[in-house]
Amino acid sequence: MVSEKALISKITWRLMPFLGLLYLIAYIDRQNVSYAKLQMVDALSLSEYAYGLGASLFFIGYFIFEVPSNLFLNRFGASKWFARILVSWGAVTIALAYTQNATMFYILRFLLGLCEAGFFPGVLFLMTLWFPRDYRGRMIGLFMIFSALANAIGAPLGGMLLDLDGFLGYAGWEWVFLATGIPAVIAGIATFFYL
Repeated sequence: MVSEKALISKITWRLMPFLGLLYLIAYIDRQNVSYAKLQMVDALSLSEYAYGLGASLFFIGYFIFEVPSNLFLNRFGASKWFARILVSWGAVTIALAYTQNATMFYILRFLLGLCEAGFFPGVLFLMTLWFPRDYRGRMIGLFMIFSALANAIGAPLGGMLLDLDGFLGYAGWEWVFLATGIPAVIAGIATFFYL
C-alpha cells in the first residue's frame, strides 16, 4: 500500500506544475494591458480616462461572473471548465489586438473578465479536492510562486513585444495581445486532455 506522503508527492508533481503554468499565463494576461497601453492609447486615440475605464471593466466582469463560474466548474468538471476559461480568455485577448476604438476596448475588457472569472478560486477549490487540509497551505504557496515568476517574466516580455512594432504589419501593442492570447488558447486545449 502506498503511503499518504508518496501519494501527495505524486499528485503534487502531476498537478501543481501544470496549474502553476496556467496561473503564470493568467497573471501575464492580466498585466498585458498595462504594457500595451504604452502604444495603444496613442494608436486608438484613447484618453487616460477611457483607458482606465477599459482596464477596470475587466474586474467588473470578473466580479460578476466569479461565483457563477465556480458553480459551472462543479457541474462540468475541472478539465472542461478550465479549458473553456482558458480558450475563451485567450480568444478575447487575441481579439483585443484588433481593437479599433474605445467602445470595442470596453466590451472586450469586460468580456475578458467574464471569461477569466473563476480560474483562481476554481483552482483553490480543485486543491481542496486533491489535497488534505494539512497540505493545502503549502500547495497554495507553491501555486502563488507563479505570480511572482509572471511579474519577473511579464515586464521584459511586454517590452520585447512592444519592440516588434511593425513586424508582419502589426503594431507592438497588438503583438502584446496576440502573444499573450495564443498561449492561453493552446493551454486551454491541453487542459481539456491533461486535467
